[in-house]
Amino acid sequence: MKSKFSYFSLLYLVCLLNAQYSGDEVIWKAVRSFYNYDTGKAISILNNARIDYPENPTVHLTWVAARWLHSQAHDPLDVTWHTLNKDIDLVIPIYNELIDKFPEDPNYELYLGSTIGLKARVSLGRKEWLNTLLWGYRGFKIILNVAENNPEIVDAQLPLGIVEYYSGMSNSLVRWAASGMFGLNPSTVSGEKKILKAAEKGQWSWIEAKGTLAFMHLWINPKPKFALLFSHDLVSNFPKRYYYRVLYTESLLNNSLMTDAYQSLQMLDSMFSDLTDIHKDWYLAYRKYEWALYHYLNNDYPLALSSLDIAINNYGAELDIILGNAMLLKGKIHDLLGERSFAIEYYRKCIQLDNYSYAIKEAEQYIKKSFRK
Repeated sequence: MKSKFSYFSLLYLVCLLNAQYSGDEVIWKAVRSFYNYDTGKAISILNNARIDYPENPTVHLTWVAARWLHSQAHDPLDVTWHTLNKDIDLVIPIYNELIDKFPEDPNYELYLGSTIGLKARVSLGRKEWLNTLLWGYRGFKIILNVAENNPEIVDAQLPLGIVEYYSGMSNSLVRWAASGMFGLNPSTVSGEKKILKAAEKGQWSWIEAKGTLAFMHLWINPKPKFALLFSHDLVSNFPKRYYYRVLYTESLLNNSLMTDAYQSLQMLDSMFSDLTDIHKDWYLAYRKYEWALYHYLNNDYPLALSSLDIAINNYGAELDIILGNAMLLKGKIHDLLGERSFAIEYYRKCIQLDNYSYAIKEAEQYIKKSFRK
């Protein structure tokens, strides 16, 4: 369930608006800093911006996000949840005051909904399931109300699109909740259109929108050319963000651009040493999986299996999408080597993750009939 719920952690960080406010250019400097893993610089910029531009709707939630990302990279999980919850509780009253002061401006309501929604992420991290639902519902209803009454706010389409997309591929209970509780259309087609609109026209949300689309077109509904388009834009704008380099590397591999993929893999290796210890624990498996995929595509199965074993046995990331793909690839290689029992074992492990990825569909197919390249 982790990978399904993790998308909701994005919903409340990226509801950023297309209105122009004093201080936007300063906040953009902070955004670019924390997307390039310089969260300390981002926090410093935002500490000053909150004093200089206290009425900017973006600054307070962006400050929360920067401190959260910084804590994720440096602190134990319990410290991270404590920091995030404390910062949210500090910011919610500020947005309430701004709403009272500027009742005609929907931007402040949208940021209030986004901040309240982040409380759901804290509850999720602490495995407080009822509070996760309650805070998520409260925050999302505010976002939905603002979006419906202000269609010109393009960036608000992203959280709506994400919920529509993932509820559209979920079970009947989730689809009912999306339509009955939130009044949304649980549809992958409708959801993707909203996400794409945010990617193309959003002032702030285009970053997470393109990351979401690259993710979807690599591992949920594979469209390698689209994944390459979005991931290339992300690494061009944020060259130090390791996750975007992972997206780009896999996009190159899935488009059979092997020379460029090899160069990108080398960049993953060189960038790895600059990560914090926590990020290294997270991304070691990602890096090894990408190398495994490269070796597999070059028909070097022993090297691929060696990298896959490291990825699977050292998996420390919250999202299990890469883990499922690593298990699927290991199953495929065992099939190619004529080791059917081992292949079935890893197909079953992949399926047990139950994360709605395309890898599970493939694993279900290859359990019935062995994989052939």
